[in-house]
Amino acid sequence: MKLSTNLLKSVPIFQLLNDDELLALQSISNLQSLENDNILFYEGDSSDILHIVLQGKISVYKVNAKNKEILLKEFLPYSFIAEVSNYNHINFPASAKAIGDATVLRIDYKEFEKTFLYHPNIAPTIIKSMANKVVSLEKVISSNLVLDATQRVAKFIYENEQCFLNAKHHKMAQNLNITPVTFSRILKKFKADGILQENNNLYTVNKELLKKLFS
Repeated sequence: MKLSTNLLKSVPIFQLLNDDELLALQSISNLQSLENDNILFYEGDSSDILHIVLQGKISVYKVNAKNKEILLKEFLPYSFIAEVSNYNHINFPASAKAIGDATVLRIDYKEFEKTFLYHPNIAPTIIKSMANKVVSLEKVISSNLVLDATQRVAKFIYENEQCFLNAKHHKMAQNLNITPVTFSRILKKFKADGILQENNNLYTVNKELLKKLFS
């Protein structure tokens, strides 16, 4: 993939920039290709680069005292990654790595801040993105510090039923920061309690009973 003004214009936040602005943005940007588990940045790294996912998926995570990765969020194409750190000029508070092959747009934040941060076609999107990060972080804190494992699983299934029905259980367990064994044990209990009914590997979910577990 080559960094061109046409590629930049395909990124939704930059679609309304004129040709001169796109050329200016191109001059302060580059592309980074990553393979599965390649590190984009580590916790504590300087936030002098603004990152936008162009292809693939990026996982942002922290590592606890037991050296276990705690997933904070996964970012899909055209998402900003940790732009709150860029804006506040603080080091990245978590690490980021690729899940599968990925391509990331890297922008010199110091130059971006001068020319584009307060651009009328860009600023509203960045503000909205930062606000969404705060909401997402509040959910992570609530799920991991307030809810126990059973409540986290119940809340996840209640809010993401289609994902639960289609995704692999070990992946969901990872997202919820519990072991696959614990996840399976909780599902078994849900079946025994009539919250989940399984027929030919297809689940029927009683959302009313699920909600009672975490609300």
